[in-house]
Amino acid sequence: MNNSSKLSKWPRKTLVVVPIMWKEINWNDRLNWPSWLREGLGLSNVNPRSYYIHLYQRIDPNSTYPYDWPYCKNVHEETGVFLQFVHDYYHDLPDKMLFMHGRPLVHTSHNPIQSAQCIRDDVHFASVNDDREWIYNRPWTYWPRDPDDNIALMYKCAKRILTLLGYNAELQLNPTNKNPKDENVISGFCCAQFYVTKERIQRYTYEQWLSLFHANFEPYCATPRENEQLGNGIQWFGGTFEHIWHVILGLYPVDAPAPKHNTTTHRCQWFRPSCKGSPCSS
Repeated sequence: MNNSSKLSKWPRKTLVVVPIMWKEINWNDRLNWPSWLREGLGLSNVNPRSYYIHLYQRIDPNSTYPYDWPYCKNVHEETGVFLQFVHDYYHDLPDKMLFMHGRPLVHTSHNPIQSAQCIRDDVHFASVNDDREWIYNRPWTYWPRDPDDNIALMYKCAKRILTLLGYNAELQLNPTNKNPKDENVISGFCCAQFYVTKERIQRYTYEQWLSLFHANFEPYCATPRENEQLGNGIQWFGGTFEHIWHVILGLYPVDAPAPKHNTTTHRCQWFRPSCKGSPCSS
């Protein structure tokens, strides 16, 4: 049987939420997990479920109780879980996905799951964070430069990631041929909490995602100068992804236009206005 004729793990047209969990919950005490988590896992009395949750744990490689959930190595913050999910399910992705933090309300005043369920069918990528999370004109030199060539370390990491995805990375990161090139700026929603469709992830080949998945476990993204230590200091690989998800999945320029009310740049264009739970509903 080919892939198209196999039954999918996921219900069609149903949102699948992938929360980035670590120690945000007491893994031993499932009765006291947040209601949104219990509902999406089918652990509550809500039936039928309006969304499903795929839960990874990043503590026990053997997935033994109470960590008897699929294991994801705890690297690079949200990026590690995203790449693990794409690695595991690229050939059987859900139609609609929401990747969100273990404490999802840190970056938004709205319920991100309800918000994602209100996104229009023709939208393939959307942040579910508030407008206050907009990064505006942040230069790559916000981070240290590599003393060997005086180029910002995060810029070099972004160049590698975009190259692995098949882009002309220098043209993408430095469209006006600015010199020094790392004084270009980044604008976009921060904090890796977003909705994305299967079509947008599969815009890239499995081999391209696999190259990123393997890079995820390398000791550095672009240069040993990064000297990354898990949980301590700048997380170069994960931090770079956080600043270019809008490029990779949203297909926006690195310096994306700032959201303005009553224009096509505002995030309310992504949501059905009459949908209960939309952050833009009246």
